[in-house]
Amino acid sequence: MKENVFDREAKVIRNARLKLAEGVFLKKSGEQHYKDLLGEYEKVVRQSKRLLKMGDRMQHALSSLNEELQLREQTYRGIFENATEGIYRTDANGVLLEVNAALAAMLGYETPQECLEQVSEMEYFFQSAQAVRQYNNVLRNKLVVKTMHAKFCSADGGYVWVEINAGAIESQSEEGRKLAGVVGVVADITERKRMMREMCRLARTDCLTGLWNRGYFVELAAQEIARCKRFSNDLSILLVDIDYFKRVNDDYGHDVGDKVLVGVADILRETLREVDVVARFGGEEFVVMLPDTCLTAAHCAAERLCDAVRKHDFSYDRHRTINVTVSIGVTAYENSSMSFDLLVKRADTAMYAAKHNGRDRVEYCPADPVV
Repeated sequence: MKENVFDREAKVIRNARLKLAEGVFLKKSGEQHYKDLLGEYEKVVRQSKRLLKMGDRMQHALSSLNEELQLREQTYRGIFENATEGIYRTDANGVLLEVNAALAAMLGYETPQECLEQVSEMEYFFQSAQAVRQYNNVLRNKLVVKTMHAKFCSADGGYVWVEINAGAIESQSEEGRKLAGVVGVVADITERKRMMREMCRLARTDCLTGLWNRGYFVELAAQEIARCKRFSNDLSILLVDIDYFKRVNDDYGHDVGDKVLVGVADILRETLREVDVVARFGGEEFVVMLPDTCLTAAHCAAERLCDAVRKHDFSYDRHRTINVTVSIGVTAYENSSMSFDLLVKRADTAMYAAKHNGRDRVEYCPADPVV
């Protein structure tokens, strides 16, 4: 083992005491022994001074490092406690070590401590086991989780839509680098999700009547026709047109015409089944898709619609009402060669036959429709 400066100093002192006890310094050669010991001691002193200076520098560096660590801790603590987003910290096993006030409030807890008392592990935040697996798999494979959307359970038994961004904390050991914990940031996106759903709904619905619009109806019809081709299901289509609607607009104004459109839409909703799909097809036309319905049953449904519209009181002021009727064309899916466009064309042909035959009536698609 290499001799350190303190051992050397002790050795010099022991040697000096030994020589003093032996009376070496009193002999003629004692001057040289004295000079030798003094030289060795001066070396030790110089080394000690260097060590002291090195110690001072190390102490200064440690003090600076401690100050920097304290500053970082204060910065982290300030961000952790005052951030508007939720922040959490877990150990390597997902046990929650910290949550900030923002995350506790987001989930309906009074304090972070109350949250930790109720939720001990990260996985208990998630509403579904599938989300837990996704979170753990991504974190294990990539060490980071980016913009993951999930439902977190709230204190009142409900849920909050959140976006999670998290990163692993690694430590160095003899076995190599290993997971020591996780720090994550959580943002409440419940309102964003609601707005997205509302935007999707508005993109699919008719703004006046609240029914599905033509574009979304075409999507739904394509899906239903695909099921018919696969499982040989029945499917019928009704095309509903308001009789003399232009006359209503001309005589009473477009605001009254809009009320008539809304009224007919309400009758369609109320008269048909929940599984039936109703859409405003354009202008005064409505289209209805009747799943699992043969042509005969569809005709009966169309007759009920005609009767309901005919009997409805369309009042446009306190004293006068408008007599409103509809003409309806009915057709049905027959074989796998039929497309949505062909079904609509056949229903349109039947509807115009109803118009030609006096209106306020239902007509089947002719056996040989005019194309």
